Amino acid sequence: MGDVVAIRTSCCETDTDNNNKTADHKHVTTIAFVGNPSVGKSAFFSRLTGVGVDISNYPGTTVELTHGSIKIGKKTVDVVDLPGIYSLGAATEDEKVSKRYLLKEKPDAIVNVLDATRLERNLYLTLQLLELNIPVVVALNQMDAAEDMGIAIDVPNLSKILGVPVIPTVATKGIGLDETIREAMEETTDNKRIKIHYDGHIRNSLDHLDEMIPDIDRGVKIRALQNDTEFVNACCSKEDAKQLLDVSSSITKEIEQAHEMSIYDTIARDIFGEAGHIVDSVVSKSERRKTLKDKIDRILTSQHMGITALVAALLLTFAIVFYVGGFLEEGIVSLFEIYLVQPARELTAGMHPVLQNVLIYALLGIEAGFAIAIPYIAVFYVILSIFEDSGYLTRAAFLLDTLTHKVGLHGRAIIPLILGYGCNVPAIMSTRALNTMRERRIASLLIALTPCSARTVIILGLVGTFVGYWAAISIYVLELVIIFSTGWILGKGLPGERTGFIMEMAPLRNPDPIATLQKTWLRMREFIYVAFPMLIVGSALLGAADAVGILDTFENAVGPISVGLLGLPAFAATALVFGILRKEMALEVLAVLAGTANFALVLTPLQMYVFAVVTTIYIPCVATIAILKHELGWKDTAWISMFTITLALVVGMLINYIAPMLT
Repeated sequence: MGDVVAIRTSCCETDTDNNNKTADHKHVTTIAFVGNPSVGKSAFFSRLTGVGVDISNYPGTTVELTHGSIKIGKKTVDVVDLPGIYSLGAATEDEKVSKRYLLKEKPDAIVNVLDATRLERNLYLTLQLLELNIPVVVALNQMDAAEDMGIAIDVPNLSKILGVPVIPTVATKGIGLDETIREAMEETTDNKRIKIHYDGHIRNSLDHLDEMIPDIDRGVKIRALQNDTEFVNACCSKEDAKQLLDVSSSITKEIEQAHEMSIYDTIARDIFGEAGHIVDSVVSKSERRKTLKDKIDRILTSQHMGITALVAALLLTFAIVFYVGGFLEEGIVSLFEIYLVQPARELTAGMHPVLQNVLIYALLGIEAGFAIAIPYIAVFYVILSIFEDSGYLTRAAFLLDTLTHKVGLHGRAIIPLILGYGCNVPAIMSTRALNTMRERRIASLLIALTPCSARTVIILGLVGTFVGYWAAISIYVLELVIIFSTGWILGKGLPGERTGFIMEMAPLRNPDPIATLQKTWLRMREFIYVAFPMLIVGSALLGAADAVGILDTFENAVGPISVGLLGLPAFAATALVFGILRKEMALEVLAVLAGTANFALVLTPLQMYVFAVVTTIYIPCVATIAILKHELGWKDTAWISMFTITLALVVGMLINYIAPMLT
């Protein structure tokens, strides 16, 4: 393989900069993966990097970037998976982050992943990327799905038209991945790239700007006409940027008056027109027989059978989590109790009470983490990843559009709500895809009430294991009633704009086992790396506090509520407080304080049920509170927190007083 070619990634980057970059032998080649949502980008990325990746937020944002490293010969290649976007128009936070990364971080090459079954829609972003002065290689993914749909694409002709390499790939099977990376490392920017056939007014304007400021790329001038100041300032010196934006501003007004539409709509129309022309030139379709996948898709999207299938899928999910998680929990608890906890109690019997408590409580914290959280969370995330990668989540959104409209939302909101069953934090972040702040407020509150995987640990690990499966299911039913009732009230009473439902349906596909396992590991890794140390340290501090009497003082202070109203044992109040740090810690700390993970020995079935309900409803965890503050502000965050605390206490009290009357 040849040497990595020095490239010019900014319209104002000098040859000196390029020479310095070439001379830096320690420079690591960076390749950015860019593409629409649901094009198989994650499968592509996971096939290349395995599980050795790092997830971090882009500076100043809550948008996550996934980084990984691969070796090509003696060269190290840093690959970055940018969030799925439809354009560089920067309408959403994801689009802003992708644009900023490409302009400011200056990757050495872009791998633009396209869905071969939706080529025209995907080419809109491709044509925008080709206006950047960064090498681009197109990975034409899901070629097997296109073939199944009777779609034939003339790949050599497409490559010739675009002026960049186009590699047919099937990411789930690893086809074409190595060739794509090799091409990306060798690709350079040149004059062979396609020139978009813009409207005559825009072409004349670009020619005029070329005469005035000849040293700036046309792609930057297009952005200047759209008044994209961030883009222009990132590419040019202050003087050139100011001149370009000032001149473009007056030109834009003339174009908008001539077309009687915004400059954005005019340019978008031209880009889509170009994409349509390309597709007409390279794509041919043939009739094909209906496949089994088509028949399944028809069932999953039919109003009656689809809803039935969705309910069955959710019940099956909870059953698998319940039985598999419960089996793992029972085995792990037995091993810890027999081989670690009991021997540790005997070895520390003669120690100072504070030191003994610290050691025993820390060990109980480790047991709680391994036995309670990991079995349930890991199994749930495997299933959630399968739903995501198979395209089933978009079908659930389609089916539930009518229902979500009744709570002031549309079908697209069901995806954040379902994601909330995994974790509330990314679910609330994903509400940015909703069109209005009204919808984001409603969706964020409903997500905060959604039983995430950490709360599932409590529901299934406590009520499911020691009270019964259907008792656990009844908590989910209760939660759905609360969520729907709250949403209905907000949908009727909260002012703001309502929007319709437009969402691209992802094709049904077979999930990639490697991508599924990687997603599960990445989601689990946060718990292992962050929550586990917190749990061990917190348990040790609890042991010290218990030894010196601090816990007794606190529990006596809140006893009228926890014991008097909710009917819980005094030590449950401390567990509820720790649940604010991380929800699953409420159950883990409860096990630590009870001195056993066999809760049937220390709690009645009613107490377990009330504890699970209160923990499921009351104030979100710290991470969720932080993301609510970032997305909605302190006022809405405080309102949501106070509402959930009040609701949890009221519901818990009613269950405590009414349940005995029904037995």
